[in-house]
Amino acid sequence: MADKNTPFRQQEAAPANWMLTFADLLSLLLTFFVLMFSMSAIQFDNWKAMVRTMSDEFNPARVAVDTKPHDGQDSLLVQKAPGLNLSYLTVLIRRALDKNPLLKQAIVHRVRDNVVISIPANLLFGDKNATPTTDGVKALRQLAGSFVQVKNRIMVAGYTDPNPVKNGLFRSNWELSLTRARLVAGIMADAGYVQPVNVLGYADTRFAELSPKLGQVRRYQLAERIDIIIINEKRERGPYDLF
Repeated sequence: MADKNTPFRQQEAAPANWMLTFADLLSLLLTFFVLMFSMSAIQFDNWKAMVRTMSDEFNPARVAVDTKPHDGQDSLLVQKAPGLNLSYLTVLIRRALDKNPLLKQAIVHRVRDNVVISIPANLLFGDKNATPTTDGVKALRQLAGSFVQVKNRIMVAGYTDPNPVKNGLFRSNWELSLTRARLVAGIMADAGYVQPVNVLGYADTRFAELSPKLGQVRRYQLAERIDIIIINEKRERGPYDLF
């Protein structure tokens, strides 16, 4: 009820529908300015890549891609011919190692379709070192002579124990294992094995594969090693292959 002493009648508040329109306008303005800001900071590398892609795709002068089927065989799907019999190779390698006083301690074993010669690193190198000893070089050169007539592909892999390198010669066990493997492959090449040799460095990633039943001392001895892996796959014909 209105007060009689009030000269004017109080007007009822009108509905504020205009605020909804004003809020929408502010939202659109904010979106517009955010869009303008994002366009002002262009990442030119991504922009160039997009422009180059669009130019290539929509260029009418672009050379059409030839979709004709390839007549040749896919080399990845062709099964390569096997090399010499692995059982026969195992016997020959063991005989060659028995003739070498230093490499008698090497272990010859079968891993899947490969013959692996595991040589403890202390027979060839010093502790956490990649400088081969004189006897080690002589033994490797003699062993390389036995591989000349082996028609299988060969890889050399280096391994280490988990102990870190602290002598400052190498930054990590990865570098040490790879350097040792490369040196062994190089000595074999100098001795006359001219075929390509894949070189790998595993550091201590395979340490868990050594059986705990061997004892900690023996496990650490076998962890630092060089593996010469003879693969059951024929390599390319070399200059010394007579047959």
